[in-house]
Amino acid sequence: MPACSKGLLGLGLALVVLAGCGTNASEDPTATGWAFTNPGGGGAFHAIGAGPTGVLLAGSDLSGAYISKDGGQSWSAIGALRGLGGFWTTHVSAVGFDPQDPDILYLGTEEGLFRSRDGGHRFERVLEEGYITDVRFAHERPEVGYLAWHPEYNAAAGAVFRSEDRGLSWRKVGNLPSGLRILKLLVHPSNPDVVYALSGEDRFTCGEAALFRSEDGGQGWRRVAAEAGQIIDAALDPAEPDALYLSSYGDVWDEGYRCVHDDPDGGFAYRAVREGNRLRLTRLSEDLGPRNLLLWPARDRLRVVDLDEREVWTNAGGSWQRLGGWDDWEWGWTSPDHSFGTSPGGDAKTIAPDPKDPEVLYWTDWQFLYATHDGGRRFAQIVSDEVSPGRFRSRGVDNIVPFELALDADGHHVYAALADLGCFASDDYGESWRSCNQEPYSGSWGRAGGNSLTLAADPERPGVVWIGQAQDIEEDHTLLKSTDFGAHWQPANDGLPGTILSGLTIDPKSPKERRALFVTAGGDVYKSGNDGLSWTRVLACGGCRYTAARGGLVFAGGEAGLWRSADGGGRWERVGPPVFTGEDNPDFWDSGWSGVAAIRFDPHDEERVYVAVFGEERGIYMSDDAGRTWSRVLAGDFLWDVRVDPGDAKVLYAASSSALFSGGYDPGSRGVLMSRDGGAHWETLNEGLAWPFARRLVPDAERGVLWLVSPGLGFARRPLP
Repeated sequence: MPACSKGLLGLGLALVVLAGCGTNASEDPTATGWAFTNPGGGGAFHAIGAGPTGVLLAGSDLSGAYISKDGGQSWSAIGALRGLGGFWTTHVSAVGFDPQDPDILYLGTEEGLFRSRDGGHRFERVLEEGYITDVRFAHERPEVGYLAWHPEYNAAAGAVFRSEDRGLSWRKVGNLPSGLRILKLLVHPSNPDVVYALSGEDRFTCGEAALFRSEDGGQGWRRVAAEAGQIIDAALDPAEPDALYLSSYGDVWDEGYRCVHDDPDGGFAYRAVREGNRLRLTRLSEDLGPRNLLLWPARDRLRVVDLDEREVWTNAGGSWQRLGGWDDWEWGWTSPDHSFGTSPGGDAKTIAPDPKDPEVLYWTDWQFLYATHDGGRRFAQIVSDEVSPGRFRSRGVDNIVPFELALDADGHHVYAALADLGCFASDDYGESWRSCNQEPYSGSWGRAGGNSLTLAADPERPGVVWIGQAQDIEEDHTLLKSTDFGAHWQPANDGLPGTILSGLTIDPKSPKERRALFVTAGGDVYKSGNDGLSWTRVLACGGCRYTAARGGLVFAGGEAGLWRSADGGGRWERVGPPVFTGEDNPDFWDSGWSGVAAIRFDPHDEERVYVAVFGEERGIYMSDDAGRTWSRVLAGDFLWDVRVDPGDAKVLYAASSSALFSGGYDPGSRGVLMSRDGGAHWETLNEGLAWPFARRLVPDAERGVLWLVSPGLGFARRPLP
């Protein structure tokens, strides 16, 4: 998934309220407010942890944090909306807990540290700057804690801060060597002056894979266990906290590593006991041979997680025994090849034990969250439930980049286009989801994902749908067509160049068996008059990304402004004010872009058209003369879409989001807006959202439902007001 985008600095002390948007798709869509419906998961998750009573927190890179109070059976998102709503960073890089008071929780972000004193309902910012990668407290002295701090999200310049008032205030202590990316801290449970800092590599930067120890509350630091090599992980011995376990890298075969290198002498787990000013190391995993291991110690045994083989071993009884591996585990709707990876926040942050149950361990990676409740014999996803074979429903923890949604003519099927997840379809109006990705067009993702920016469903023929698909967004996309509700696909791209596809639309007044379709490819506009069998370029726009067509009237827009054709794409003219034109930026799928983002016809008036123009001091515009002249009906910087209520021409809906592909919250992001008087006055329609993020809106006149495409949060529905 994409990297985080920087949030807003210097907003001062603020509060956040837990927003309960993350319930599963069985919520009644006729109830008031937005009910989310997703397949579950998506990524990336930088951190996971459990508190003293089993409360779970997970940190995501697009949609803030998620909290579960039932062991991962259900989740809720923590975001900017509800109550005082001052939690504005979508990238959560660390989670932390008071070891004795379950109501005190911590979220480390790219904008400092947030603290809750009421079990996660409200969070107060207690450190106002810095990128926080870990926060830990002494179990028997919970007033003393430490956090790992960096000046920027991609800086290898780690420092340690200390609190002596249970996390209410913090001060920098000591000076660690330069060039460190601190991933993990360990604090002695009864002597909080003893603290360890583990440095390493994460998704954003490299730090030396090394372990440091302080015995004076962080004032002075000394590297330890250098003879073990590059340290992957470290953990205190629960039975003897003056001792610790550590592990080192051996054969690093994964090409994703940038600064960790192969070590022919590494790849072992050790127990370390202090002797004078050094640690005496005893190798524990000699019989296993070199492996890259994460550590899961208990009072009477050590368990290790092999990162490469994805299996768990224990030395209980004095010899190593395999407890379980990926072939015994449940990976949900994805594939084994895309399951049980490592945390983008660093390998050492991949696993987190449950402090109240030694048999429970949590696991996070780039897309999913997992748990074992039997000591590592079996792991299962805790992001979704398989409600029927091959059909999944989210438990409320989602972190996805959705682009488009389309409703099938049969009134039951729903199709979704996403980054990394690719194509998903629902056969039961969002109650459950199945992958509809098609090999080989999804590349190395296989059926487990892909990248799709555009799709369209025929308004009259059930099961007929088109979608663009590629392995990566910036690679060549293939347009595919299905006539069986997305179960099987065939290429429908004859005449289209190998490039990025977007803005697919169907002229609903064209012949039902020979639809006229329009799509943009590499910024130019292409037309098919034969149901997608072949395509011809009709406008060398160079910066058109979205299209709309109705009865021969065709529009195309993007950073090149708005273009109009009154003869089905034969002749074109540029229309609209200069503000319709954006900057010359081809990355139209992200929030750094500007230009025409949506073009919508009024279903009640043949002459009326609306456009949403994304970018600073732009907004929603209306034309009453088929696009010849335009007037603004809503001003805003982050407007992506506009829709007319199918039952009332005076009711308009608008979608606003500062986040799209890379997260990032701005107070100007307003979520879903509604006007009851044709655009003269507007109100928000955000009940049930954790963040005011709205990318697309899709009204369903037959069911009286409004669908939402929300960056980071996914897909939601509510009754048309």
